[in-house]
Amino acid sequence: NVMAGAKAYDPGAQTLGVTIQAMLKHPEYELILGSRQYADFGPVILFGSGGITAEILKDRAIALPPLNRLLARRLMESTRIYHMLRADQNRPAKRLEFLEEILIRLSQFLTDFPEIEELEINPLIVTDDQACVVDASFIIKPSETPSPLHLVISPYPNQYETTATTKEGLNLLIRPIKPEDAPLLEGLFNTLSEQSVYYRFFTPMKTLSRETIAYFTQIDYDRDIALVAIHKDKQGENILGVARLMTKPGGTDPEFAVTVGDPWQGKGVGAALMESLLNIAKERGVESIWGSVLGVNTHMLTLARKLDFHVSRVPRTNEYELKINLSSADLESGKTITAQEL
Repeated sequence: NVMAGAKAYDPGAQTLGVTIQAMLKHPEYELILGSRQYADFGPVILFGSGGITAEILKDRAIALPPLNRLLARRLMESTRIYHMLRADQNRPAKRLEFLEEILIRLSQFLTDFPEIEELEINPLIVTDDQACVVDASFIIKPSETPSPLHLVISPYPNQYETTATTKEGLNLLIRPIKPEDAPLLEGLFNTLSEQSVYYRFFTPMKTLSRETIAYFTQIDYDRDIALVAIHKDKQGENILGVARLMTKPGGTDPEFAVTVGDPWQGKGVGAALMESLLNIAKERGVESIWGSVLGVNTHMLTLARKLDFHVSRVPRTNEYELKINLSSADLESGKTITAQEL
């Protein structure tokens, strides 16, 4: 079928046919890509070593869509074939980026069409920067669940992107965090003093582990909210602050946390993040949120009081509990404190 399709193109059909024949005779790598729908997880993407040895080697890894470049690369890194792809001196970087793009498009395909019950591409023959599907099969069934509700992980919620200008004149992009924000999040952590780290984590920390960064950047957008304040200058983009709303399993009152880099504390960044966080929480029907703050964290206590949080000291500790009822009369009447006011 591939060859017949190639011959249908003119005038480049002959060249394309020769290229595909060469790939089939001298495949550099044979991969398997696939997907299957599960009742509890929705579609699951598979990647690994393909060809006639696929069942023998069982070199496979799975991931949940939607995928971006970082998640696609992590999926490939979980297989043995990835190390061969990376070690090959024949332009490995370009090949890996090419495979990332294939996985992202497969992910989007599965996101757009919940009717795909099963899909298998085996083998996918890959050379330097080309790929050829030798064999593929699909199982299609009607779906009562519209896209993207069939996914166990919600796609990136771009409706929550907004802009803000602080009282210091900082122009910010407030948006949900993304997995590819990992390097920027490390950059933010490096701007924090030991005191600021202790205020946020209640324990000393020198660095963020890879697992911690993954936990902070790869979130379930249905359950949690994590916003970043992005500022762009001549050197590029920087995260100036992060605000999170975390819901425990079975919990009804999510906990919030805010972190602002030391150079930008007291300049309205935290207020801009909290304003967006409260608006999203209210839109989602959250009744109240709470957080814990050390008594020495005067910046956060001041911000909480201006936002009408109820501030109460936890007995026999140096901690304060902050809580706000999002269905209060003040919020229902449209009262909003903006970043410029704070």
